Amino acid sequence: MPNVSLPKGANALIASPVHRGLRMELHWTAQSGTQEVDLFILLLDANRRVTTNADIVFYNQPDYLGGAARYLGRSDTATGHAHKAEIFLDRLPKEVHTIAVAGALDSEESRLGGLSSLELTLSADSGTLFSIPCEGLSTERVAVAGEIYRRNGEWKVRSVSQGWTGGLPDLLRHHGAVLDDGSAEQKSAVDGSGVVNPPASVPEPDPAGLAHLQDLNHQIREREAVLAELESRIVETREINLLQDLGIYDFAHPLEDAVQYKDRLSQLRASIKEVVKERAVTGATNWAVNGDIKKGAQMVKEQCKLMLRAYNAEADNCVRTVRAHSLDANTSRLERAKTSIEKLGKSMAIAITDDYHRLRLDELKLTADYHAKVAAERETQRALREEAREQEKVEKELQKARDKMEQERDKYLAALAIAVDSGEPDAVAAMQQFVEEAEAKLRDIENRQANVRTGYVYVISNLGAFGDRIVKIGMTRRLEPTERIRELSGAGVPFLYDIHVLFFSEDAAALETQLHREFESRRVNKVNLRREFFYASPAEVKEAVKRLVGVTTLEFKEESEASEFRLSLSLTEGV
Repeated sequence: MPNVSLPKGANALIASPVHRGLRMELHWTAQSGTQEVDLFILLLDANRRVTTNADIVFYNQPDYLGGAARYLGRSDTATGHAHKAEIFLDRLPKEVHTIAVAGALDSEESRLGGLSSLELTLSADSGTLFSIPCEGLSTERVAVAGEIYRRNGEWKVRSVSQGWTGGLPDLLRHHGAVLDDGSAEQKSAVDGSGVVNPPASVPEPDPAGLAHLQDLNHQIREREAVLAELESRIVETREINLLQDLGIYDFAHPLEDAVQYKDRLSQLRASIKEVVKERAVTGATNWAVNGDIKKGAQMVKEQCKLMLRAYNAEADNCVRTVRAHSLDANTSRLERAKTSIEKLGKSMAIAITDDYHRLRLDELKLTADYHAKVAAERETQRALREEAREQEKVEKELQKARDKMEQERDKYLAALAIAVDSGEPDAVAAMQQFVEEAEAKLRDIENRQANVRTGYVYVISNLGAFGDRIVKIGMTRRLEPTERIRELSGAGVPFLYDIHVLFFSEDAAALETQLHREFESRRVNKVNLRREFFYASPAEVKEAVKRLVGVTTLEFKEESEASEFRLSLSLTEGV
């Protein structure tokens, strides 16, 4: 997965396998060496509170449930500082709904707004998943940088940047930790570790104030329940759509081609027609109407048919509209339809059978896969046609250059013959040199025609279209490689591509393959490998090229000129 930077309030799905663990780092840089930040991880229940003080992980309490969450220590470099921790989401109890990750200053005089930077990063085996910069902090002494939370059976991450000016005690009280501010010694313990044991005696609270507080808490829980119910009805597909639009889609049924998918769909629909006759819906068998079991059975049967018709109408509509990018949305829609029907038919125990529902879900997934496979095959054919057109252009260009060079060589040979006949040694030597140069160029062209692996490897970017973290790595056999770059800068992109390097190689195909392998984990489109875009900076590709070709002095432009894009920005700002 690519590194995604989440602004304040944004959320995203954690697609990495949770059993492999997530690594988190809280980074900060400060103008003063006295500005020290501590890491606190709070494991919260559905009410966003810790059950006990043991649900807080920090340097004095580094382990939770035998390693389900663990503080790993601190690292310091010349560029900044970081606290490290890891968490295994699949090991957490079901009661843990949210993991809040906070940074707290250990000095009462310091403020988070005085830090040069404060950022939380989440990583997995595949690399950095998310960067969460803390934004909008000023006088706060503690802040929750981000949260990891459960949503519809999956884990998501959210950028928070919520701070408290009162420091760590305010944060802990807000989330239900037990503190004691009664003595100077105990207060020091709060400032140092933030967590202490309950006091031996607690002053009696004001009854009126306590009743008011309980009433407020009750209202909050009621509104949170309503919000949770509303959110459960919303199918959140924004992050999934983004990934699938980039081509990251896993086939549930990895068949060879669209024809096989069509055959499998026909078989599946035949099974659906068979099951729908007898085993698609169930209902009560002891229902009676005016004491008559037969009439009751007839009524249940009629209601079952009505409910099944409603379910099938929803399922058919999902199948008609589903595409690869909307599979999860349509799956959730069909799940909700089944749940709604069972609620409406509860009095008669009417329910869609799990076997039939599973068949309809399989049909939905297979249909999404079929459309994705058709699109992939269409894209493959388009790419093959594009490659054939490019090859034809190369052959015509090389043949034209060869014809021109043969004519030039013949011209020099004729001039050489005239010089020999005239007996002018200087003219003979000059013409001989021209002939040799022409023949050398001709041999080079003939080699280019014979060797399809010879050409230029190019690294290009388009700041205005894709940003500063995406490059295209490709090759061309053109004699003038910039012609190919100009063609790529056509109507498909709003701005011209910037060329960072054009490197000629006798085996450009192998060098291109090596570079693609070098950045394989950062491919933008992991399905269509002909899309040669990668999440990388030009500087990173430069180092890879130098390492692979063994060239220490390589002419490489690390900065994107992006003249059209920058001029467009300036014109927009001037409006």
